[in-house]
Amino acid sequence: MTYEFYKNEEWKAFTPKMQAIRREQNSLGYKQRSLMNRVTDLDLVDDLLLHKMGELEGPIPEKQEKQLRKLTGMDSECWFYKYDRCKDAINEVRVAKCLEVSALQSQIQLLDEDWRVLDKQQDECRDRLIKEHNDATKNQGLAATSAA
Repeated sequence: MTYEFYKNEEWKAFTPKMQAIRREQNSLGYKQRSLMNRVTDLDLVDDLLLHKMGELEGPIPEKQEKQLRKLTGMDSECWFYKYDRCKDAINEVRVAKCLEVSALQSQIQLLDEDWRVLDKQQDECRDRLIKEHNDATKNQGLAATSAA
C-alpha cells in the first residue's frame, strides 16, 4: 500500500504559506500590468503631442498666428515649447511608472525565492515522512517474522 504523505498535517502545513505567496505574487502582477497600461496610455499621449508639435513646425500663416494669440494668448512658438515641456513631464511619469514596475518585479522575485525555499522544505518533509513510513513498515515486517 502506498503511503499517503499528503494527508500528514506537517506536510499540509506548507500549503497555506505557499498559496499565500502565490496570491501575493498574483496581486503584485496585477499592479504591474495596471502600471504598464498607464505607461502605454502615456505613450499615446506622447504620440499625440508629437503630432501637435509637428503641426507647429515650419511657417504658420500670419492669420493663424493672430487667431492663436487672440484665443490663447500665445503664438505657435510658445505652444511648441509648451508641448515640448509636456512631453518631458510625460516622459518623467513614464519612467517613474517603469521604476514602480521594476520594484514590483523585485518583490515578485523575492517571493518566488521564498516559495522555492518552502517547496524544498515541503519536498524534504515528504521524503522524510516516506522514509519514516517505509522504515516503520520494514521494522513491523521484521518484528512479525521474528515473532513467528
